Amino acid sequence: MNLVLTGSTSGIGWETLKALLPHFDRVFLPVRNQPKAEKLIQNLQGKEKIVLISMDLSLMAEVKKGAASLLSQCDEIHVLINNAGGMYPGGKRSEEGIDLSFATNHLGHFLLVQELLPALLKGKARIIQVSSEAHRIASHPGKDFSLRKPSHTVAAYAKVKLYNILFTNELNSRYASKGLTAYSLHPGAVRTAFGSEASTWAKGVIAFTKLFFISPKAGATTSIFLATAPEKALKNGGYYKNKKLSIPSTLAKDSKLAEALWDFSVQEIGRVLGNANPDKQVEND
Repeated sequence: MNLVLTGSTSGIGWETLKALLPHFDRVFLPVRNQPKAEKLIQNLQGKEKIVLISMDLSLMAEVKKGAASLLSQCDEIHVLINNAGGMYPGGKRSEEGIDLSFATNHLGHFLLVQELLPALLKGKARIIQVSSEAHRIASHPGKDFSLRKPSHTVAAYAKVKLYNILFTNELNSRYASKGLTAYSLHPGAVRTAFGSEASTWAKGVIAFTKLFFISPKAGATTSIFLATAPEKALKNGGYYKNKKLSIPSTLAKDSKLAEALWDFSVQEIGRVLGNANPDKQVEND
């Protein structure tokens, strides 16, 4: 059994890694800071199972390169947990000119899934997206999926967490018949370094509300549950909270919006990468 886990070097990702390591034969960790990751895992029991893959999810060129490296070492993936994410000031952009919230929380993971699709299909994988209850306050994106019109930190974060659920739903729609399952989840309000790059106002709100936050270990429980529970106990396309099926917002259940987000994401990746490799386009059927 092979696991791919993003955002594994801190917070709930780190707790998820420690809990799931005994359950898998190999664990692939896309990481932005490889020296930091190497230092963190050196004392883990079972560290010999871990393969570090250099990848910054905010940069589509790095995602593509990292995915190719991963596939050169593994042709079958059984669980992919898209855990990485962040809260950034509205309008802050990646080196490729993409809104950082959109790139890190959605587009990088979208491309990662597309690039790993052959191995995911072969392994009849579970794809797990770490979303948030913040999706409930998201407004309709209209045609501005990529957040080109700057909005404040919390509004941008709410939208990309909405996208996590829409992406899950569209994966279910397109690939359930081919053996893939997809789930999204709210981990809880977790006491981590999350939000360290947010705006000053958002940092203030986060600092206050952390008085009521849960531990990273508690926040990881639903991710762990979705990765290990018998498939018959889960609902494909379901949104989970506290290890239980929950009902997301009305927008999150909009199938036309999910399809539009998918199509836009394909186009945006093509624009950013310049369709450099015409023989391997992003999957869109």
